[in-house]
Amino acid sequence: MEIKEKNNFLKTLHYLSLDVVLGAVASSWMFWKIPDGNGVVNLPSMLILGICTWIIYILDRLLDNLKSEPEDARHQFHFQHQYYLQVVIIILFFIAAILAFFLPRNIIYFGITLSVLILIYFYILQKKSKSANYQYFKEIFTSAIYSLCVVGSAFSTKPNLDWQTYLAGFIFFLLVHQSILIFSFYESQDYPTTKNLAKKLGKTNCTYLILGVFALTVIAHFLSNNLFLQKVFLIESLMAFCSVLIYFFEAKLAKNENYRWLGEMVFWLPLTLIFF
Repeated sequence: MEIKEKNNFLKTLHYLSLDVVLGAVASSWMFWKIPDGNGVVNLPSMLILGICTWIIYILDRLLDNLKSEPEDARHQFHFQHQYYLQVVIIILFFIAAILAFFLPRNIIYFGITLSVLILIYFYILQKKSKSANYQYFKEIFTSAIYSLCVVGSAFSTKPNLDWQTYLAGFIFFLLVHQSILIFSFYESQDYPTTKNLAKKLGKTNCTYLILGVFALTVIAHFLSNNLFLQKVFLIESLMAFCSVLIYFFEAKLAKNENYRWLGEMVFWLPLTLIFF
């Protein structure tokens, strides 16, 4: 399938998923600041998070292209530049390996555990690639792995976390799943033959789930008695609300896949904590 793509710098950054990488780092920074806003951020951990997120997204697209012909501009981009992207993965891997020597012990243990889970993730996806439920498994696993990478690295260094903190982490997982569900919904409109979770659930159920995540973030804000966590829940509410807007403004955002880069930018919002 021939796909036309705009040859500009920002579009290339988007195809490379660097907007996703920035969102992961920004979101993780928020969880590092928990519980009182004065948490010390470990720079090597943040760099490795960004690198590993980038590796996973590139690798995921390259593996998709092995199973089927690319159907959208992002996969077409990865198909056309697969050699250079494979080189990038190797370079990033060695950079991450060097940075690993500067990590706290708890994060090293967490990273080893997470690496095993990621290997299991790719193994399951390969085994289920011919299954009718392949895409459903993939979307759920992607949400879980991404959330663990972002939240777990920060939480692994913090003793005595309370239920409010874990609730903030769980809501982040729901926000990731909400975002992926919205992307799936748009893709099901653009490509009627595609199989994904949004199509399986139907528009009504998707709407309930997307609005339900927003409602939960608002409720969590009023349940918390921790001033900084109230700010975190407020940011998560804003993230959920922006995703709801992206979902309901389908007619305006479907063109040129504008919904996708806006959806990725939602995860930049934790950076607003710098200002209050």
